[in-house]
Amino acid sequence: MSSIAYVTDESMLEYHRLCRNRAILFWRLSSKRKFTDFRKGDLLFFFARPYKSRKKAFIGYAHFDSIVRLSLKQMWSRYGQFTGYDSEPLLKEAIEKAAKDSHIPKQMSCLYLTDVVFFTSPIYPHEAGLDIPNNLESYCYLDRSDPSVTVRILKIAEERGIDLWSSDENSSPEIIFSQDEIRHELAVIHKNFGRDEGSEKERIKARKLAREKCEEEGWEMIRQSRTDLLRIEDDRVVIALPFVAQINDRDLRIREIAGRMLIYRMRIQEQLHKKVNFEAFGENVPETVTQLAEHINNEQI
Repeated sequence: MSSIAYVTDESMLEYHRLCRNRAILFWRLSSKRKFTDFRKGDLLFFFARPYKSRKKAFIGYAHFDSIVRLSLKQMWSRYGQFTGYDSEPLLKEAIEKAAKDSHIPKQMSCLYLTDVVFFTSPIYPHEAGLDIPNNLESYCYLDRSDPSVTVRILKIAEERGIDLWSSDENSSPEIIFSQDEIRHELAVIHKNFGRDEGSEKERIKARKLAREKCEEEGWEMIRQSRTDLLRIEDDRVVIALPFVAQINDRDLRIREIAGRMLIYRMRIQEQLHKKVNFEAFGENVPETVTQLAEHINNEQI
């Protein structure tokens, strides 16, 4: 999981906002700085200069979907106004202006982004405890080693509000924002657990079970975890934990999964004020663990 601050043209962002675009295509003239740790669903924060401000700030964000290489004509024919311009000539003019000697490459590396969310007011880096130079070129990573950075930005945005102008019956920025906050808060909670429990053999088995569980509809891995899964429902968060044990450490593994459930519950209720349900999965989950999960779930009703 990574979030990045991406230097963005403010007038193009305003175009997307006014058009209520739920997807965006960003073109990049140079691909020398490749995204080495940026995956589908990660957040790209728009780092741009707000109206009547000299300093750049976070204006909103979108979710990274994919990177595609396209020519100018392909870009316009496939994505049209999702490029941020009204016509192909205007798009061409913008690329020529940004390119050296007005030379447009035959193909450009383009970022396709979805689920756009705009903030009602800019968030300056220092407000989230960040030191990002105003003359930043291209982009920088925000939370490679500390997922709480993204949470701090989202918390400030939650306090100030998000722009609901782009809301429609199929996709609400409010719902998208709420789910993003849950995902990143859980990443922080999980990081504090430290190293996965169990022997190497048990960890390998748990990761295999988690990958299989992740194939089921609605489930996703908690970010930066290889074992713990998440499902977001309307009124609650559901967490699934794998249970893998050997005969000689079965009781220890039971105590560990019990402690994990209780810590998750406490932190989620403190930080997200959400009801949380648990389920344990694996080849031979003890009845004790199943009953424990049911007890914790019923205790919150």
